[in-house]
Amino acid sequence: MNDSEWFCQHLASSADGFLWAVEQVPAHRRVEPPPAPLGAWHTVRHVFHLVDYEERVALPSMHLWLAEPGSAITDWDEDAAWACGDQDLARLIERFRAVRAAQIALLPALRDFWDAVRETAWSHPEPWGAITLRWVVTKTFQHTAEHTHDVLRMALFWDHIAASMTSQHDESTPHAT
Repeated sequence: MNDSEWFCQHLASSADGFLWAVEQVPAHRRVEPPPAPLGAWHTVRHVFHLVDYEERVALPSMHLWLAEPGSAITDWDEDAAWACGDQDLARLIERFRAVRAAQIALLPALRDFWDAVRETAWSHPEPWGAITLRWVVTKTFQHTAEHTHDVLRMALFWDHIAASMTSQHDESTPHAT
């Protein structure tokens, strides 16, 4: 199996895994801030983050290897984008599927460029600088795994952590005698 085939398979399966993880979080909790040990972002914010990153950073960076000019991303303010952007989970999932499909569709055309070095579109907060296509696509795979992990932690441990935090609070509250 060559690198393009490997990445086609694994970018598709990691997207499926992430979306499956989102489904594991009860619907009523998907927009609820989790207990602090599980991070600051709720499930929908994780989906938004992956969509925004892949639309604005990953996919434009991949196009650079096909000599398709991309613009440097110097003013990416994801918090501002979140505040005024689409927060509907169903639409975000469709956008995620579309941007991931676009990346997968590019991979066969990129098969000769895995170790070619290019300056990427990313320049904020720290520039990636000159890196390989393999690095860019591996970063997308890693980033998906990272957020799959974060969402699954909410699905699996929310109740336990919330109960633990409540019992710790109850133990520290003085009781009247």
